[in-house]
Amino acid sequence: MKSVKVLFALSIVLAGCDSSDAPSGQVAATLDGEEITVSQIGSELAALGIPQQSQNPELANRVLDAALNRKILANEARERGLDKTPAGALAIQRAEEAALVDMLRRDLTAQSPRPSDDEARRFITENPAMFADRFVSVVEQVVVPQITPAVLRQMQPIETLAGIRALLDQNRIPYQTTMGSVDSLTVGPAVARQLVGLGVGEVYVLPQGNGARINAVVSRKGYPIPDDRALGIAREMLAQQRANGQAQSVFKSIIDEKKQTVQYAENFSAPKPAAAPNPGASPTAEPGR
Repeated sequence: MKSVKVLFALSIVLAGCDSSDAPSGQVAATLDGEEITVSQIGSELAALGIPQQSQNPELANRVLDAALNRKILANEARERGLDKTPAGALAIQRAEEAALVDMLRRDLTAQSPRPSDDEARRFITENPAMFADRFVSVVEQVVVPQITPAVLRQMQPIETLAGIRALLDQNRIPYQTTMGSVDSLTVGPAVARQLVGLGVGEVYVLPQGNGARINAVVSRKGYPIPDDRALGIAREMLAQQRANGQAQSVFKSIIDEKKQTVQYAENFSAPKPAAAPNPGASPTAEPGR
C-alpha cells in the first residue's frame, strides 16, 4: 500500500474520521475555515523532488503537517501586523517576485523542444568521461569562501594541497578542509574532460563565485554507464541544458529591452559589464600544477 497515490491515500485517512464536519473529497484539512487541498500537498511533494510513485500516506501527512505549521505561523505574523511593516512588505514582495520568476522559467523550459536520439548519441560520443569512461573520485578539499584572481594565479604551479594551504596561510585567507567525492557524470562536460587525465595525488582548482574549491585526488574508480541507460541520461541532460539556455536567452532579451526605460537617480547607475575571460584560462576546472 505504500506506493498508493497521495490522492487515494488521503481519501482513506479522511474517510475514517467520525466527525461529520471532517473535510472530504479534495480537501485534506481545514484551518480556521481555510482549506488545504490534496492537490496542494501533491504540488509540495513534487517541489521537494519526490516523484509520484514514491509518494505515500506518511510523506503526505508530513507535508500536510508542515503546511499547517507554516500557515499557523504566517497567520500569527499577520495578526501582529508584521506584513504591514516596511521590512515585512519588502520581504513579501521579494518572495512574490522570486516565485513569479521561477514560474516564468518553468513556463519557458516546458516549451523547449526535446533532443533527438541522434543528438543524445552524439553527446555520449563526445563526452566519454561522463558515460563509457565515467569515474568517481574521492577528494580532499580546501574550501575558500573568498579569494582574489591574483592568488588563484599563484596556485597554478603548486603541486600539493599542503602547498596550497601554505599559500593561503601566507596571504591570511581563511579556508576549511573537508572530504568529498566528484562524479564525472554530474560535473558537466567541460569539467569532466579536464578531470579525466588527473590521477591520484593530483590537485585541481574549481572557482566558485568569489571563492574556490581546491581538490586533491585521494582515490578514483571507474563506474561506466551501461549502454541501455546512457541514451536516456544523455537525453535528459541535453534537455535540461537546452531548456536552461533557452530560458536564460529569453530572460536576457526581456531584461535588456525593459532596462532601456530605467531612469537612475544621481548616485546610481547600471553596473559596468564584466571583463571578458582570459581565453587562455579555464573558466571551470583549473589544474593546480
